[in-house]
Amino acid sequence: MVDWVLVWAGMALLAVYPRPPMMGDGLARYQALLQLLEQRQMPEMAYSLIGPVFASPLWMVGRWYGDPQRVLAQYNLLLFGFALMALHLLLRDRMDPRLLRRFLLVLIAGSMIAVHLQDFYGEVFTAVTVGVGLLAATLPGTARSTRLAGWAAVVLGVANTPASGLALGLVVVLLCLRRRRLRYLLVPLAAAALIAGEAWLRFGDPLHGEYASHGGGRTVMPYSGEPGFSYPLLLGLVAILFSFGKGLLWFTPGLFLPARRALAAQAGRGVVGSWLCWLVFVAGLVLVYAPWWGWYGGLYWGPRFFLFAIWPASLALAVRLGAVEAGPWANLATLVAVPLSVWGAANSLVYGQLWPWTCYDNNYYLESLCHFTPEFSPLWYPLVDSPPLTGMQRVALGGYAVVLLWLVAPLVGRLARQAGTALWGGRRVWAPRRWRW
Repeated sequence: MVDWVLVWAGMALLAVYPRPPMMGDGLARYQALLQLLEQRQMPEMAYSLIGPVFASPLWMVGRWYGDPQRVLAQYNLLLFGFALMALHLLLRDRMDPRLLRRFLLVLIAGSMIAVHLQDFYGEVFTAVTVGVGLLAATLPGTARSTRLAGWAAVVLGVANTPASGLALGLVVVLLCLRRRRLRYLLVPLAAAALIAGEAWLRFGDPLHGEYASHGGGRTVMPYSGEPGFSYPLLLGLVAILFSFGKGLLWFTPGLFLPARRALAAQAGRGVVGSWLCWLVFVAGLVLVYAPWWGWYGGLYWGPRFFLFAIWPASLALAVRLGAVEAGPWANLATLVAVPLSVWGAANSLVYGQLWPWTCYDNNYYLESLCHFTPEFSPLWYPLVDSPPLTGMQRVALGGYAVVLLWLVAPLVGRLARQAGTALWGGRRVWAPRRWRW
């Protein structure tokens, strides 16, 4: 089938696409793993070691290969591949096969995952473990062992990103209210215990925290330079949702499409419940990062703290593409969201290392240009100042164009038929024989 061909071709492209040198948090995690495994020392970096520790087998392969960094750079790609296989196994008997294939294809070629597979950052580990874990734990009819494994994965993912604890708490509250079960309260308690245990093991203090006293540099923005959670909550919410350079509206537009009713029709209420858990988790992430001074995620393509949003956003896009009974306005909204999502995916892979350095000169003084203005947004900056493309980049853009045409062709056909019906109805209204003095 064409869908499967595009899925496998997309994964092959992500696997062979050249990777840039490790940088930022990814490099810090890599160095911490080397310090732990090679020097037998406990690293003092601010980030959790849980995600990097699971990459230890790749470090062993890298030592045998002679280049640990090159091998460890594949870690996030392997995690994402595992997630796709797990999603297929969990959902293949619970939703229409065409919907499942579209979902996987949109995740690969219509989400911002590509740029996250290029380095050793920790967001992929949390997104995969919590996303797949919540699905395994909340889908009705799964085996008890599958549910327990799902909750264990959720605990590991949240502990890897302690700031996501609030998001997990909201999901647990939702499950307690919907299912009238208090047992779900054990999950955030387990995550909190793991977070405290790692802090105690590494720093001798279970309440150790690195972020409360850290702040960014002083820039042109009025609330810059303040440490911790000093950003106005309302401004942070608006920025995370709508800013041109980091806003979820532009990078994960599927989040904003109405999909619950169509998803229930195509997949059933069980999948709808898991999708709602995903949405609530995203809402929790937005709430916890909105008042933090670094809500934008630093020097990185797009809203990296919200990679988890690709799960509900991609499923919503896949559902809307298959909603044959949708009205013209819903189809028009989908027709806007799908090209925007595919362009974001292509942009993240091909132009993910294209930086408008005006934002970052003079100690990041004008960094807000990249957060709030369209011209310096990573989505649109390639249209302002695009460098010459390599052969691989041209192939990648061509592949994304093929996926886009494949996804939207049926949608365009439905819209054309609806437009024809509307025009024919208009002709009948304006026919001369229907008018009287």
